[in-house]
Amino acid sequence: MASQASSQLHFVLFPFLIQGHIIPMIDIARLLAKQGAFVTIVTTPKNAARFQNVIERGIQSGLPIQVIEFRFPCQEVGLPEGCENWDMLPSITLVPKFFSAVEMLQLPLENLFREIQPKPSCLISDMLFLGRFLL
Repeated sequence: MASQASSQLHFVLFPFLIQGHIIPMIDIARLLAKQGAFVTIVTTPKNAARFQNVIERGIQSGLPIQVIEFRFPCQEVGLPEGCENWDMLPSITLVPKFFSAVEMLQLPLENLFREIQPKPSCLISDMLFLGRFLL
């Protein structure tokens, strides 16, 4: 007989780094967790801080949710430090650099999928790595 941990669904959610994408993804995470699925939300530190209270309340109420934070590669692409969300960009001219930084999160996400336990059952992502991600 399989253990509950090995038979429990594990959803990994990776919302695009815009508030209009993050907020609904947090709602989806809570709904999945309320149905008994284990949920991992992958984001950056500044974005995690924005929804930390909502997730902490869910965890305190017994929802199986965890948050994993990846460092956002601002410096590597020439963004000002801390520009981890679309609304933090000081100029629309930085959008291409923002997308380049987002693309640099692919390798850490692939590594996470190899290492995370329980193994993910499903990745839910909106707008990221479409057509590039082979698991």
